[in-house]
Amino acid sequence: MTRSAQMLILLVTLLSPATAQSVSSDHGAFQATFAASNGDLVKLDTRTGTLDTPRSRSTGLQDCSNKVQVCLTDHHGFAFAYFRKCDDAGSGDYKRLRFRPKVVSVLHNSDIWMVFDAAPRYLFHYAYSKGIVGIFLGPTPSFDFRSVLHDRNFKLASLDAMEYRIKSSDTVAACGK
Repeated sequence: MTRSAQMLILLVTLLSPATAQSVSSDHGAFQATFAASNGDLVKLDTRTGTLDTPRSRSTGLQDCSNKVQVCLTDHHGFAFAYFRKCDDAGSGDYKRLRFRPKVVSVLHNSDIWMVFDAAPRYLFHYAYSKGIVGIFLGPTPSFDFRSVLHDRNFKLASLDAMEYRIKSSDTVAACGK
């Protein structure tokens, strides 16, 4: 069995009993700020349709969500999609998502780190109860987080990337029952 298949099975197993809060109200519209230890910010705002990162300012952000998924994209290298219902993740039907995740790491049955083919320069830290709690940017603008998928000895602590942690207690893209 390939490592990808093993990680997918582990992800499905871990997510199936998970319970979490739902996405912010107002039909899923939200504003979220993620901060790095150096003070730099990543801001997602589906109300105004903007994405701000240290590498791009006021990029158009599209909310491509539907009844099955929370989905965000700027059509230029930023993309995220995940199930609205945690139980749907247990079905393993990732074809229903606009962007299918590749799992990089799982920790303590509650946190996963995932990358998307449509957004290889971003690594998302997803906590089952809170949704996106961190966004990693690579050490260079062209760094591809998919490269760590092939390293059997990969450890998150060895990653030379900047993590932007969510600043508030709001939930962003959290799955629910």
